[in-house]
Amino acid sequence: MVEIPSLSIESVFGCIPPDEVDNLSALARLVGAAKAESIVKATGFATRRVAAPGVDVFDLALPAARRALEGVRPEDVGGVVSVTFSHRDRFPALAVRLQNALGLQHDIAAFDIGLACSGYPYGLFIAGQLASATGKKVLLVDGDVQSAHVDASDANTLAVMGDGATATIVSAQGGSAKFAFYTDGAGADVLRCREDGTIRMDGFGVFRFVAGPVTGFLREFLAQAGKPDLFAPHLANMYMIRQLAKTLELQDRLVSTNGLYANTGSCSVPLALASAALPPANGKALRIIAAGFGAGLSASAANVELSSTLKRGMVEP
Repeated sequence: MVEIPSLSIESVFGCIPPDEVDNLSALARLVGAAKAESIVKATGFATRRVAAPGVDVFDLALPAARRALEGVRPEDVGGVVSVTFSHRDRFPALAVRLQNALGLQHDIAAFDIGLACSGYPYGLFIAGQLASATGKKVLLVDGDVQSAHVDASDANTLAVMGDGATATIVSAQGGSAKFAFYTDGAGADVLRCREDGTIRMDGFGVFRFVAGPVTGFLREFLAQAGKPDLFAPHLANMYMIRQLAKTLELQDRLVSTNGLYANTGSCSVPLALASAALPPANGKALRIIAAGFGAGLSASAANVELSSTLKRGMVEP
């Protein structure tokens, strides 16, 4: 476990595409009504949001970032960190494009982290270190247009993958933040986006990873970092997530979108923080455990404060 002495989330906003796909209808055309119904029941995803052809993650991230930065002066921003695997340009980085579009200063760091499911706690860790080093706020963007990488004939991924982007502002204020990471590259083929740009997933392999190593990893993290007010895991599959929360005895603290947007990748964590009902803060900073797990195989966890004046919500693309 590693620690950042002072860190808090000041705002988090999400943006999703307007087009909603009914999973039952889409899958029925592919595998038949009976199997489609069983898949929807197993995943907990009745609908998903899909970006129109040609829409890039930049187009979803920009409005979320603009809202998150409202009231923040450009000179008070010390960096931009983006977590994404689907930005359409190999370079320049998504973060670099956002720096320009947002009118941020030139003397800041701006770079991407190429992770998938486990990316949000990683992003919080890197953005938190940057905030501590600069004494300024840092913009953390997390998002993907996964639909552009889904094989339309593959029911395993078609039923699950949605699109979205989020923007989080972190600052070197508040209480300490604790982080832990888990990596097992031997499982790389369980969930992978290959050179042809298509996502391939072994669903049972992912389930075994979450039920085994991820559960053990998070149990150990909880024992060291303490029990949070809220538990915000990557929303890979609603059945899986509810079972995980129950096993960790955090079911009453689970933060989720209840399957509304399907699995939006690593940004499913901040998307839930932006849109889900949260308990009243009553003037205090709520402490959350954010957890990511999947492609890698990898897992990550962060125990961090939500500011008592947290700003959050959803914006239109």
